[in-house]
Amino acid sequence: MAVDLDEPMRDLIDDAIARLKAAGLDERFTSREKWHATLAFLGPVDAARRDSVGAAIAAAAKSCDPFDLTLDVVGAFPDARRPKVVWVGSSSPQTGFAGCAEAVRDQLSGIGFDFEFDAVPHVTVCRLKRSGPLPDVGRLNPRTIHVDSLTLYESAPQGSSTRYAVLGEMPLR
Repeated sequence: MAVDLDEPMRDLIDDAIARLKAAGLDERFTSREKWHATLAFLGPVDAARRDSVGAAIAAAAKSCDPFDLTLDVVGAFPDARRPKVVWVGSSSPQTGFAGCAEAVRDQLSGIGFDFEFDAVPHVTVCRLKRSGPLPDVGRLNPRTIHVDSLTLYESAPQGSSTRYAVLGEMPLR
């Protein structure tokens, strides 16, 4: 379950990747068409559970007000000293995103899904194969999108990559 991105937000992420490459980060970056901000990652879902997942997400979406999401920084999980996943995210709390993610996760928890970590507004740009600290690329020129719907994606292995397919879009209240 995710927030889809508009083209200006994708341009911001392109800029961040260009800065990372210029700073010496030589990795395979996620392609532009795959970028989204995840509210809840479910992992494999059996076909028999898809209807209940869709209903839970639709109910959560109806409980969320539209919100703005601002991205303006490059970061990493678990942290910039020991990065494994590089992302573009927000330097400040995003209360609308957090509230909607909580509503989605509450609904999905009701049908048996568990979430280990709180949702952090971010777009994954690469998974690192090397070790060492994340290069400092400075602050990005902030971009904000207005979110009025949530998108349900299915990810499936495709060779050495992953293919994403949109299964549905749920409007917020």
